[in-house]
Amino acid sequence: MDKRILWAVAGIVLLCCAAVCCVGALGYLYFTSTQGGSADVPSVPSAPVTEVVVEPSLPATELPTEIPTEPPAAFCPASMEAIIASVQYSVYNYEGEEWSDEEEPESITLVTYDVKGDQISDPQYEEVSGTFESLQNDTDSHLLAWDLFTQLIPAENRAVVSDYIVFSDGPSNVLAAVEQSYTDPNLWIVEVDNADLEDRLGLYFTLVHEFGHLLTLGPDQVPPDLEIYNDPENADLYDSKAAACPNFFPGEGCSLPDSYINVFHHRFWTHLVDEWQPIDDLGYTDDLEAYYEELYTFYENHEDEFVDDYAATNSSEDIAESFTYFIFSPKPTGDSLAEQKMLFFYEYPELVQLRAEILQSFCGIAP
Repeated sequence: MDKRILWAVAGIVLLCCAAVCCVGALGYLYFTSTQGGSADVPSVPSAPVTEVVVEPSLPATELPTEIPTEPPAAFCPASMEAIIASVQYSVYNYEGEEWSDEEEPESITLVTYDVKGDQISDPQYEEVSGTFESLQNDTDSHLLAWDLFTQLIPAENRAVVSDYIVFSDGPSNVLAAVEQSYTDPNLWIVEVDNADLEDRLGLYFTLVHEFGHLLTLGPDQVPPDLEIYNDPENADLYDSKAAACPNFFPGEGCSLPDSYINVFHHRFWTHLVDEWQPIDDLGYTDDLEAYYEELYTFYENHEDEFVDDYAATNSSEDIAESFTYFIFSPKPTGDSLAEQKMLFFYEYPELVQLRAEILQSFCGIAP
């Protein structure tokens, strides 16, 4: 066949195809414009659209740039100063005093309460007599001491407290204490001497100090070691656990790497351990006079490193005591190691917020 005829036929076929496509496209446009959808392909439901509301942004100068480190001036600087002034005495300096080998006053447990949040219940009374019996029966003082603690410390920060013990060793000795629960190493007991309620400033300070132990030794900071918990008098077990811990070992277990107490110990205590350890060992002997003398001398040699002499006891007492000064003192402006220890807590926004909450509560009940 002549090639010209073939080219002509091919051209006619292409023109016909193009015409069909054009007609189809026009029909599709007409249908979709009048029916609102496709005739052949079912529409797929789209996901629901969430309305996003964009708030107007503040001018750059109004955006908060840092967490406030000081409470408002309306907080109670005079009461805070009075708290710190009330504890400006030496715990370990017996110079000028006659040393007595008599044992320290015996601590008597009076009653144990179960704790559920802010509430205490189910009192378990111990057998006591004499003065201790009147303290045991003074339930108003039990409730008052517990209320002071719950008013000072936010509920979420004392969730590990399972029991509340009222005890006494007479006035002006141990005001309060904490220890691990007798039944669960993850829980803790708060203990208060109701004979010391008249020393309100000292009790406020001590309650915050003891909370400092809950804060820095609780299970989220120092996971409890069950073997030590179940065999606390086993010195060999303790030594082996301490040696195996790559972080600071306060006694309850091996602290976590980023725990407050591990960071604090490695920053402020590693250069002191060799000097301090032989002194601490004296505390486990019968020669307490030598222990107190050596510990006070240790404090005097490093006085600018500690907020007071009790802080020199060990790392655990140092961080709790420094925390209490952090709560009740203005933010330091100096550069001594004692001041750096208080400034340590300002590195943690959650602790700055906690300080503000504790001070707000304290100023509402302070004299």
